[in-house]
Amino acid sequence: MRTPIAVIVLAVASCVLATSAMGAETTMTLNSMGPLKLGMKRSAALKTDWLSNRGNGCELGGTPYPIDYRTAGASAPKGLKAFVEFTSDRLTSISATAGVRTPVGVRIGTTVTNMVTRYRAAGYGATQAYSDVFGGTFVRVTKRGKQVLGAFALKRKVTTLAIPSVPVCE
Repeated sequence: MRTPIAVIVLAVASCVLATSAMGAETTMTLNSMGPLKLGMKRSAALKTDWLSNRGNGCELGGTPYPIDYRTAGASAPKGLKAFVEFTSDRLTSISATAGVRTPVGVRIGTTVTNMVTRYRAAGYGATQAYSDVFGGTFVRVTKRGKQVLGAFALKRKVTTLAIPSVPVCE
């Protein structure tokens, strides 16, 4: 039986679209994600049009509470699911659960072992520790003794990537 040319063209187009969608991840560096940079003023971050859904951060730290946003603004990449936090009007934390990758190729779903190996090979310190309290593994990436990247993993697979560390409220 012969396959119609239209079916073949559609199959190839589907593969190309799937590949480009996978490659559309936003890069999270050690100090930025897209136009959002650690230390930037909240007014400048809002002008990127990446942020929406303002909220208050963890109340357990006391006042003034941090201000947080989701990356669901009109200009934010569609597959990106991330959260940013501002303290004293400066961007202090960025964490993502989808649509992000690091320059060494770590993305959501990467194994903890692979992440640690990649960052150590790139010259960073990288450690992992299981937390009974949170029921998962925290990965800590350091440069000159200072934490620059964090991750949280469930069942040994990264579910959150964050700079400079994974925010928790306990």
